[in-house]
This record gives sequence, structure tokens and C-alpha cells, in this order.
Amino acid sequence: MRLAAAPISWGVSEVPGWGYQLSLGRVLEEAARLGLRDMEAGPPGFFPRDAGAALELLREWRICIIGGFVTGVLHRRDTLDLALAEIERQAAWLGVVGAEVLVLAAASGRDGYDAPVELGDAEWRTLLAALPRVRQIARARGLDVAVHPHFGTAIETARSVSRLLAESDVPLCLDTGHVFVGGGDAVAIARDHAHRIRHVHLKDADASLAAAVRERRMGYADAVARGLFRPLGDGGVRMGDVLAELVRARYDGWAVLEQDIALRARPSDDDAPERQIARSRDFARAHIASYDVLTMGRVSVDLYPEQIGVPLAKVTTFAKSLGGSATNVAVAASRLGRRAAVITKVGADGFGDYVREALVGFGVDARHVGTDVRYRTPLVFCEIHPPDRFPLLFYREPTAPDMTITIDELPRDAIRDAQVFWTTGTGLSAEPSRSATLLALETARGMRFHDLDHRPALWAAGEDPSRWAMEAARRANVIVGNTDEMEMATGQRDPARAASALLALGAEVVVVKRGLEGASAFTIEGGVTVPGIKVDVVCGLGAGDAFGGALAHGMLAKWHLPHALAFANAAGAIVASRLACADAMPTPREVEALLANGRATSAGVA
Repeated sequence: MRLAAAPISWGVSEVPGWGYQLSLGRVLEEAARLGLRDMEAGPPGFFPRDAGAALELLREWRICIIGGFVTGVLHRRDTLDLALAEIERQAAWLGVVGAEVLVLAAASGRDGYDAPVELGDAEWRTLLAALPRVRQIARARGLDVAVHPHFGTAIETARSVSRLLAESDVPLCLDTGHVFVGGGDAVAIARDHAHRIRHVHLKDADASLAAAVRERRMGYADAVARGLFRPLGDGGVRMGDVLAELVRARYDGWAVLEQDIALRARPSDDDAPERQIARSRDFARAHIASYDVLTMGRVSVDLYPEQIGVPLAKVTTFAKSLGGSATNVAVAASRLGRRAAVITKVGADGFGDYVREALVGFGVDARHVGTDVRYRTPLVFCEIHPPDRFPLLFYREPTAPDMTITIDELPRDAIRDAQVFWTTGTGLSAEPSRSATLLALETARGMRFHDLDHRPALWAAGEDPSRWAMEAARRANVIVGNTDEMEMATGQRDPARAASALLALGAEVVVVKRGLEGASAFTIEGGVTVPGIKVDVVCGLGAGDAFGGALAHGMLAKWHLPHALAFANAAGAIVASRLACADAMPTPREVEALLANGRATSAGVA
């Protein structure tokens, strides 16, 4: 389940006279601070109507549009063609900006959401016949449709929702608050119709105000202004039970934090919508429980030279970025919409503070980032000599905080329940991190990835990285590494022979990153190779971590290995074309665009 934001949580609405409208800049700034870089589009015109301009803005803010709320009067034959034309116009915009879902409300045909509407059988037949046409329009733009039961529309009551479910096969947007206001049971829908749910809007609702609206004793807009919708856990909706049912059903779509509010005036900092959204975010994260991707290992603050092709002695300015293999993989997974966290440690210094703030900004849960007061947060400097020379200078002496993680400090419940648990070879280079890493792999019950991640400079003389790589391989079921790392671990440089040695230890999948030749994956049934993708290389650092996060994303989605490999290879190629690691991690739309237009056999990932 992937969390996203919605502009209506900041009071942004298409309804005339709704209330004070916050600026797009403020909404995006607060969403980024909250780590919610995926969001719905809001009303037409909130983002630039020109899709190209909107894309530029989204890239600038590192925000992804995941869907949009679209209304249409679908029960009236005389205006149906006009309604479908407007839906097609909005679907075209959503498709260009990379959305996944068209969230469809069957509008009443009246302004606002106060006037009740009850459809007759003939109107129902017209509406139900229109839904396949909407789905066809959406499909042509790469969108799925999810019908949104919404108070004040043609589908608002428990009875109308039941009829929709019984007489159509259209997917549903489960809006917990609107179902509650309409007299329905969101828990029952999540339990009994999980297979129909394509999209979720999470909101709680005040029980007394909801009853007043339902019984037409109070107008909908007035109730919203009085606080009808509440942060998760503060109202009458059994939000914990709803989320439990969605988790039980392995719902893997978007869960949008969408608390409709109406602002009377510009809010003060003490009364900012951001505070309420943060409470809902924290409630949802706590009840979703398990992570999609939980990584463990190295973190750093990377300092990239802003002068390309010169040695460090000649560099005059640097750009700061979050780094470290395990950390970058978590960021990569988060950018692809996965709920991600990292187990690591920083020093009690300003760079450690930066790491936590940056993780939250990327949407990565930072609760498992510990502090070791004895050591400083690691720094990494690099030189950039495209296309293939990027020497690193590590400042991790006498040791790094992330190497001091002990067995007793492991969040074992989180490790056990994560769908993907990811470790790296650097964590094996010294104690106590070595024992903690191996025990963590034994504890995990989901997919257990081990990234060989061999950095010779981080191993003390006399240590045997091959021995510990093989120990990790015995505990993991997916092994990832480049050809040099495969040779380090197995003594075999040939990918197929190296994979055979690791499969013999119990691994289920071995993935070899092959640079210019692309990437290969091996199982006991055989192997598959995908070619590299042509990009202009700027900096190859972080490309392998982007590959890792994307590979985990694809395997969580249960893609066939060739598709997962191709997606991961494209993600790595994108990062290779940019100057940074964490800041450069791509969105799904960017990866898909490169796959659609990419050319084979050039810059791969290392």
C-alpha cells in the first residue's frame, strides 16, 4: 500500500466559494516536507493546464501525479456526449503527466454537493452503460478508472454503492469518509470487495456531523467547514479496521490521505493543514505495519563536485546529497511508490540531522535511523570523469556509525514483516554489524535480498569478503551484484558460473549487473539477459542502487523477470545520466518513458 497526498487536504477545491485557496507552491512545499511526493492532481487549473508546463513543474519539485478526480453527469442521455468529451480532455492531461488512475465521480448535474439525487432505473441503465465508454477513454491514455462514491453525487448511499458493485464490474475508489457519511460500512467493503478496489481515499469523519448531513439537517459544504472530515483516528470511521482489511487483502494500490477541508482564511503556522496531514500520515503508517522495502546498511552524505572532469584538488564547489547504498535503495523504492525504510546509524552532528530530514523528504521512514555519539556521520567525496571513472574518497574512520549496529538494536518485528528485506556487503565488513546483518537475514520472512556491494577500501587487511558474502548468500534468496562482485564472492567471473555457485547455496534468483551488456538473472530453470540502454552518462554513482530499488519494486509487483530486469536497468540508466544518487532516483513514469524510447547496448549499470 502506497501513501499519497491530495490538494483538498489543503482546502483546494473546484467548488465555487469553497473557501480560501492556498497556492500551488505552498501545497507542494508542505507535501515535500511531509515526504508525500506522490499526489492527486486537484481541480483543473490547480496545476498548469498545459501538460508540458505541468511536467516541468513536477520535475522541479520531484512530485508525481498518481491520479485525478474527474466528474461527469453520466445518467442523462441528452448531455452524455458532452460529459464524455470533458472526461476525455481531463484524461488526456492526466495521461501526459504520468497519472495511473482516473478517479470518477458520477456527478449529480447540480453545483456543489448539497442537493440529493436519486436515480431512477432508466437513469441507472444510462449510467452503467456509460462506464465502459469512460474506461475505454481512460485506457487509451494509459489510465485505470476507479468509480468514487461521493456524497452529493449519483452514487452516495450504501444502496447505490451496492447497486454499482452488483450491476457493473468497474473498479472502485473506496473513500472511507464518503462511504461513512452516506451510511455505508467501509470496513465491510474493504473486507468483502477488496478485489474491486483500485484506489483508496483515506479520511475519517465526525459521527454527529456526518449524521446531520446524511439526514439533510445540514448542508455538506457547511459541515466540511465545521470539521466534518477529521485526521485518521479522530472520527467515527473504524480506520484501523479498514487498513487491517486492506493489508489482509494485500492491497497494493494508492492510499491517498484526503481529508476534505474548507479554509475560512489563510491559516497560521499553528493551524496549518500540514499538521493534520502529518497526523493522518503517521496513523496510516502505524496501521499499515509492514514495509514494502526495508534496507539495512551504509549511509553517508555525498559531496559531488560541481566541476566535471577535474581532480579533487581542482574542485572549488560541491553539491550535498544523501548517499550510501542501502539508503539509496530505500529512496529508489520510495520514489517508485513503495513504503520504504532504512536501518542505519548516523553521528550526533549536523550531517546526521540532514540525513534524517532528507529521508523524510524522500518519503522514507527514518524511525530506524539510530545515533552513535562516538562517531561522525560519514562523508564521501568523488571525482566525476564521464563516462566510466568516478573515484571515491570515503571518510569513515575510525569506523562509521552504521557499522556499530548490534544484534540487540535490530527492529526484529519490522525485519520479519517486511515484504522485501535488503542487506549489503559493506555491513559484513566488520563487527558488530556483521553479526547483526546475518541475524537480520535469518529473521526476515519476506524476500531476502543481499547486494554484494563490495568496496575494497572499506575492508580491513586480513578480512575475507568472499567468506562473508557466501554466508549472506546462504541466508538470502535473491543475490545482486556486478561481475567484479560475483568474482569476489564465487571466484567465477562468468555470470552463469557465478550464479550457479550461488544458486547451489539456496538462492532462488541471482542478478548480475553487466554494465554495457545490460543485466542478467538466473534461476534453477535458466537465465535471461536484457540489453543496456543508451544514455549520455554524467555520473555512474548510484545507478546500481536505482537498479536495486527498481528490481525490488518489480519483484514485489510479481512481474516476470525479463520485465523486472528491463525496468531496473532503465532506472539505473536514468541515474547514470544525472549528477547525484538519492536526488536522481526516477519516478515510474520516467522509467517507462525511457523503456518506450530507449535504445539498446550502451550505458548500463554497475
